[in-house]
Amino acid sequence: MNAQESVGFTIRTLSNLLRRKFTCPVDGHDRHCSQTSGLIMCYLCEYTEDELCQHDVEQAFCIRRSTASRFLAMLEEDGLIERRCAPNDARRKLIVPTQKARSIHAQILKRREALEACMTEGLSQEELQTFLTIARKIEANLSR
Repeated sequence: MNAQESVGFTIRTLSNLLRRKFTCPVDGHDRHCSQTSGLIMCYLCEYTEDELCQHDVEQAFCIRRSTASRFLAMLEEDGLIERRCAPNDARRKLIVPTQKARSIHAQILKRREALEACMTEGLSQEELQTFLTIARKIEANLSR
């Protein structure tokens, strides 16, 4: 099997294309909003009722502590999140989206929806379900 026919090569290519399509400036945000930082910010904005901390971000995105720390530090530096002490445990830092994050959240959602529509164009529901099933099995294999 040549490299271009391998699952890993295909996933890497898709990841690069996805990152390239998603990374562009967002109104009201000083930096380019990367795919990962945009998704993390959306996750935090969508789960405001939960008391989320860095560990929750690590789990949700299957990223290492250092990676989560770097993305959260960047979001904090840009004024998109705040870290607050948990009411019942001062050692635990909750991550809370700021008003600035909430204001650009809608833009990122629109971009995410457009990207999803682009990726799934021409795919039937059955093809999409098959892809997601296979992707979840690959994820489970890699998580072992």
